[in-house]
Amino acid sequence: MGIYLIPLCVIVAILVIAFLFASLQQVKHKTRYIVLYVIAIIMLFAVIPINEYLTKFTQISSEEYLLILIFDIAVGYFCMYIAGLLKFNLLKQKNQALENALTEKQQKNVNALLKHQNEKQKTLLKGELEWLTEKIKVFTEEEQKAILACACAFAEHDLIIAPSISIQQKDTCSQQDLMYFVCSAFFNMGKKRNDIVSFLYKVFPIYFPAGETVLAKKMPGVDKVRERRIKEETEKKTL
Repeated sequence: MGIYLIPLCVIVAILVIAFLFASLQQVKHKTRYIVLYVIAIIMLFAVIPINEYLTKFTQISSEEYLLILIFDIAVGYFCMYIAGLLKFNLLKQKNQALENALTEKQQKNVNALLKHQNEKQKTLLKGELEWLTEKIKVFTEEEQKAILACACAFAEHDLIIAPSISIQQKDTCSQQDLMYFVCSAFFNMGKKRNDIVSFLYKVFPIYFPAGETVLAKKMPGVDKVRERRIKEETEKKTL
């Protein structure tokens, strides 16, 4: 009776060895799943010699005979399943590493683009504020500093704050001219019309005593402001 237990013990031993080998973290995933595939193939082909051994050298019931053969096949498929899992995990790790590398590369590209855009935006803000500085020289030096402080806060942080001093109306700078100067600078910065209206009304309240609603109706649109700016630049080049 004990002779037929030999192939059963061998199969159990192979199962234990395969399980322990699959758990070895020191061995590469690829090596583990290849070895397990080999074990699985051996176990499936071992059905033939096991069958011959059981029929020639043992006398066992058909149930025990089938149990050993089924167990051998089950161990073979189990090893194949574990090998498939190891291979899947290896591919998953490679795909994850590839995704991380692509994400990192994309992030670098985005950061480079944002840096370029920020530098471009800073250059634009600086140029428009310098242009506005030249246009508001009709005001006193103290008034210019107060206006530019408000303009910088609005340009850089979208903050509309009242100037530190009251800005007086100048005969050499009409209401229309003032609206053009401010709108031209801030339209080029991409500021919204309603925000520019609020800026004008808060920084230059003496210029617009009728209120913010009337100012919004009087304020020129983007097209008219750009036409005047282009006309001024053209005249400047011809001189």
